[in-house]
Amino acid sequence: MSSKRTGRALADVMGELDEEPAAPIAASTAETAPVRDAASPAIVPINVQVTPRDRKRLRQLSLDTGLSLQKLGHEAWNRLLEARGLEPLEAVAASVPSGRSRR
Repeated sequence: MSSKRTGRALADVMGELDEEPAAPIAASTAETAPVRDAASPAIVPINVQVTPRDRKRLRQLSLDTGLSLQKLGHEAWNRLLEARGLEPLEAVAASVPSGRSRR
């Protein structure tokens, strides 16, 4: 079975993001995202690819330390930035709580 799927160019995707919607979509208040004040930064995800073995090791480190992968990642990136003389990342909360009990 042959698939003839083709990807989209990054420029096409980014162009769609820059365009304003024609009309706002009405949504109930339960479906709307929380409103951020002007002082809080926008939060965007980043992805890091690792092998399944390394993912398991990172997950075990998360369990052993009681820290989420989000917090472990922030710690690692901040150490890298510090080593290069750059300012640390701004602290942000995970967009979806992990459900792990706090220690």
